[in-house]
Amino acid sequence: MINAPGFLLRLLVDPRYRIYRHLLLFVFSMITIGLNYYMDLVERKNLTEDFAQSVFLLVPIYLSVFVLTPRFLLRNKIGTYILSVYLCIGLSLLFSFLLRNESIRQEYQIYQFWMGSFLIISSVIQLSLIIAGASAVIVFQDYIKNGQRIGQLENATIQSELEQLKNQINPHFLFNMLNNANVLIKESPAEAVLVLSKLKDLLKYQLKDSVSEKVRLKDDISFLNDYLNMEKIRRDNFDFIVSTEGNTEDVTLPPLLFIPFVENAVKHNNDNKKLSYVHLYFKVEEKCLTFICINSKPAEQRERRTDGGIGLANIRRRLELLYDTDHSLQIDDTDITYTINLRLNIK
Repeated sequence: MINAPGFLLRLLVDPRYRIYRHLLLFVFSMITIGLNYYMDLVERKNLTEDFAQSVFLLVPIYLSVFVLTPRFLLRNKIGTYILSVYLCIGLSLLFSFLLRNESIRQEYQIYQFWMGSFLIISSVIQLSLIIAGASAVIVFQDYIKNGQRIGQLENATIQSELEQLKNQINPHFLFNMLNNANVLIKESPAEAVLVLSKLKDLLKYQLKDSVSEKVRLKDDISFLNDYLNMEKIRRDNFDFIVSTEGNTEDVTLPPLLFIPFVENAVKHNNDNKKLSYVHLYFKVEEKCLTFICINSKPAEQRERRTDGGIGLANIRRRLELLYDTDHSLQIDDTDITYTINLRLNIK
């Protein structure tokens, strides 16, 4: 079954239907112009001459649609466009009248006071309507093409920005890990070797697996688990929990969405006086993924902290670009904990 609105849209804008648009314009114009002649009270006997005059009247139509419209109307030079169109119509009607043989021109003198004016006005109106309709199609085509071009540019810009944001996350994370390893090399070489070994696996995921547009949620969770394990090796007074609920096997999402939150949690919960912790919770429902990250706050850091920094700033922007209104992000900063609650609509 043919989708009428879809077919009509393709007929108007699809380049593959260009020949059909020209054919429709020609047939419609010839029928309309021909009716104007048959309404004439002067009897026609020279059909060849009448046909030639009808074809001649196609000149202002095609000139207006394919020359004047792109040159003036699409460039918002409306006044120049209107004057040019009616100049073409006037010249076309004048030459069409001059093409008539002498006997017919003499017969027209009988009707010069009323019929001549009627024929001129009706011809101008008919040509104007044809030109307006055909030009409207050209304007509509230009509107569609501009919309597609703008959409392509926006998509390209968004993809470029997303890549830049993701690439900024990698060196930020790497800097923190290398800094941790540098400290351990001085304090505990054995632990430093273990950290560097785990760092190798983390970098493999970042440089190889996470370059895809989408990754499995299960793999991202495993990455976070390794990251927190590495932090636990470095800090004796640190603990973490990673819990999941629901099916994480079949969920895919953009890579490295959660690491900025977890990095931020680890960075701000270091407490030399008591055990510090980070709790991660993932819940997969039918069309929703909930991610909760809770970290303790050290005793000396009881003031509220802003959720700034390059990591969180980047992830906020990435969420806006990737999910638009299909996500919500809440931050709860209390005296003893800092909580991230992120909900994503997954389809």
